[in-house]
Amino acid sequence: MSWEEIRRARAAAIKAALEYVEKGMVIGLGSGTTVAQMVEMMKNLVKVEELEFIPSSLQAKHLIIGHGLRLASLDTHPEPDLVLDSFDQVDQEGNVIKGGGGALLREKILAQAGRKVIYIGDHLKQRKKLDRPVPLEVLEFAYPHVKKTLEKLGAKAKIREGKMKIGPVISDNGNLIVEADFGEIENPEKLEQRLNMIAGVLENGIFTKPAHLIIIGYPDGRVEKKIVKQYE
Repeated sequence: MSWEEIRRARAAAIKAALEYVEKGMVIGLGSGTTVAQMVEMMKNLVKVEELEFIPSSLQAKHLIIGHGLRLASLDTHPEPDLVLDSFDQVDQEGNVIKGGGGALLREKILAQAGRKVIYIGDHLKQRKKLDRPVPLEVLEFAYPHVKKTLEKLGAKAKIREGKMKIGPVISDNGNLIVEADFGEIENPEKLEQRLNMIAGVLENGIFTKPAHLIIIGYPDGRVEKKIVKQYE
């Protein structure tokens, strides 16, 4: 599938997600290429001057400032009205893997803090079961211990290397991003909990049913909405 078809699929999901934006909302904003596309589209679809945005990363912060949007924080808004984010992979139950951009820790914080959470993505990211390598944010001091423990759990673990720099990828929080390949994941919830029990792992990229709604877009403009949990 071409990049243009992927962008059209994401645009369909973005347009559907922005229908849930209301005047005066404080919105937690995820990271990545889909979120960047959403910010580009936002000015034509909603009245952004009536909104405030909490960034999940330095990239998201620059998007907010660069597009002239109003910047907010969890300090003043600890419970955002809405969180809009994307994902790297989703299974049939609404579990996702995130962290391709290295912002998984802050993104999970926003997902837990938000009153309503909507995740968007294109149809190519759907799987029957999650099988991508799981990103982890790891304290540098702890990496040898974390790697050994991951291998005992059956994973192939390695530090994520930069593509435009020599050496490891460092998160916005100053930690290593580690990739742990478990193959097909049978029980995402159990693995998410087990990974966070490893000393030195600050967070992992398995998000067990984090969103109230997941919207999948297709190149022809169709969208599929998956209600994961009820919004109170």
